[in-house]
Amino acid sequence: MQDIFRDVIYFFRMLAKSPGFFAVAVFTLALGIGANTAIFSVINSVLLRPLPFHDPDRLVRLFETEAAPGMYPFAGPDYLDWQEQNQTFEAMSLFSWFRRCNVSGAGEPQSALAVSTQANFFRVLGVQPLLGRTFAGGEDRAGKDRVAILSFGFWQRQFGGDRGILNRSIELNSETYTVIGVMPSWFNYPRNTEIWIPLDMSLQNLGPRGSHSYQAFGRLKADVTLSQAQADLAVIAKRLEQQYPNSNEKIGAAVVSMKAQLTSYAREPLLILLGAVSLVLLVACANVANLLLIRAGGRRREIAVRSALGAGRRRVIRQLLTESVLLSLAGAAGGLASAWWCVRLLQSARALPIPLVNPVRIDLPVLLFTLVAGVLTGLLFGIAPALQATRTGLIDELKSSGVPVLGPAGRRGRLRDAIVVAEIAVSLALLVGAGLLLRTFHKVRHAEIGIESQNVLTMGISLPDTKYGTPVARRQFFDRLLARLRSAPSIQVASASTLIPLEGGSNGYITVPGRDDGAIKNQLFEYNYVTQDYFRAFGIPLLRGRNFSSRDEDQAAQVAVKISEVFSTPNRPADALKDHSWTAIINRSMANLVWPNQDPIGRTFVIGGALPVTVIGVVGDVKVWGIRRGGAPQAYFPFPGALAGRGSRQLVVKTAGPPMMLLGAIRSHVNALDPTLAVILPRTMEDVISDGMSDTSLQTWLLSVFAALAVLLASVGLYSVMAFLVSQRRHEI
Repeated sequence: MQDIFRDVIYFFRMLAKSPGFFAVAVFTLALGIGANTAIFSVINSVLLRPLPFHDPDRLVRLFETEAAPGMYPFAGPDYLDWQEQNQTFEAMSLFSWFRRCNVSGAGEPQSALAVSTQANFFRVLGVQPLLGRTFAGGEDRAGKDRVAILSFGFWQRQFGGDRGILNRSIELNSETYTVIGVMPSWFNYPRNTEIWIPLDMSLQNLGPRGSHSYQAFGRLKADVTLSQAQADLAVIAKRLEQQYPNSNEKIGAAVVSMKAQLTSYAREPLLILLGAVSLVLLVACANVANLLLIRAGGRRREIAVRSALGAGRRRVIRQLLTESVLLSLAGAAGGLASAWWCVRLLQSARALPIPLVNPVRIDLPVLLFTLVAGVLTGLLFGIAPALQATRTGLIDELKSSGVPVLGPAGRRGRLRDAIVVAEIAVSLALLVGAGLLLRTFHKVRHAEIGIESQNVLTMGISLPDTKYGTPVARRQFFDRLLARLRSAPSIQVASASTLIPLEGGSNGYITVPGRDDGAIKNQLFEYNYVTQDYFRAFGIPLLRGRNFSSRDEDQAAQVAVKISEVFSTPNRPADALKDHSWTAIINRSMANLVWPNQDPIGRTFVIGGALPVTVIGVVGDVKVWGIRRGGAPQAYFPFPGALAGRGSRQLVVKTAGPPMMLLGAIRSHVNALDPTLAVILPRTMEDVISDGMSDTSLQTWLLSVFAALAVLLASVGLYSVMAFLVSQRRHEI
């Protein structure tokens, strides 16, 4: 310990003599270690730390499987049967997809992401609120479900963190709810939820079998494995298939670890970034190793004197390694400060393309990682200079003059040159990788989507059931709103739809009369409900046939009323829609798949097993599930046909100038019809495209930063090496 203490004291004496050298070395290491610490803090949050729930290893996500590959949401009645008949689960909980709500009760109406959940949602997860309470048993039944729980972020933004929020009333889609709780700041499940409200768990509200509209998770009983739970639910699914052959044919079960499901798509990009940032640290280590190697050449006379006075080679190596480790720890301290700044940036971001169930923070594992990285880095870049400086032949240094003369480099020069070459090679490899990713990003960004995105503005409108409880009332609102928008100056086209390109969709199976083709029977077809001007707004070409007419929309509205009546009937007859029909416009992919080398105009297919649909037109393909995924067979139906159900609808406006300049005018038109409605998530189509590429853009940006950092370090290292070499060769020159 005394020797180590002496070595530390000597390190600080050397620091006072050569502050420039130590400043360059510490700055270099701080960049490398800081970048690694920042990325590790994200990996620790997403991949390594357990989910912040009670006994998280027993939490699993539940899915149904269908004839088409993949895992799918739940049909409400199927879930109730799984919940009642399973033998392997301690509890299950059901929740809905996000829906945008109009929120009033604190100033101007705002929109918020709301999720409806079974009353046991928070109890199954094992989380407690920051304020108030969670849902009580029975609050997921009609008449008792007018309570709401707020997220921490929404509570802060909308109510200023007022702790008196409990028992206050807010209006969600013109329905009054009482706030009973606020969740802690770290709770973020489902991701980005702002309000949780109870889900009416009555069979009538959950919808029919075959309508896969919900998500579910469960908590396994103690000592039950995933495979046992999978087998248990597979038996139930098989039983339901036999009991309900029309709706549950080929419907199976899938059980997935909740953590695996949450982190599956983030694992590979994060590990790639960790590999890239590790190469940056390697460049930093090579930088400092080269500096120490040159510095050790200038200290050979000092080391020779130590050896002559009795210091063994092991003792001298320990002194040199102590210096390099202390140097590295100083760099680690600087890196920790830069990583803390990066983490603060992540914490302040409203949305990130990674699943942050756990908050990103500098905690004990991250501090230990930084400490270990500092020590290992010090040993890594210090061992070669220490061995080089203490090799045999030091007695010649005592015989030479006091000023070293550096002639031909020899073995030490070859090692130094090899390190510089390796630095440049690694940094250029990172630069090439970032360049390739940038080129890919550029190509994807400008890929053919099937639409014209310039001067297109999109936004959502959610109509509350209390005011617009029938399809007729909903249609009247949208007809009046679209008429006002079409007459507004600078608005060329105004349209409404259930979905917009790139942001997913609803889908289902079809049957073609007289055909039993497996390729069609097991294929999911995308559905969208649009007004007549939808194709003009997005510039989607009509390839064949005609557009929707007012007669098509009236027919769809009549069927929507009938569907609304059918679904409100407890015992729905299977042939309730046999005397009704719709029209549809299909895309080129659907036409080629269902009627290859034939004219699809006038052909008929059946949706929902009951409603015949006649094809009246064919349009170009549009990407539905993101830029990087190919086109899918898709059918467009008249917009009034979607007004039998709940949920927000999309407004699409084509403008003559910058779209966001007209947002205020559009809001005024909406408020003139109903001042309680909020315009939900207004975005240009360019913004939608950017949002769809946020994960790729973040990965590309980070890899580019790491590559630039590596090149900067290599450049600084090369300059520093040359500067020290020239300074030590002044006598020779």
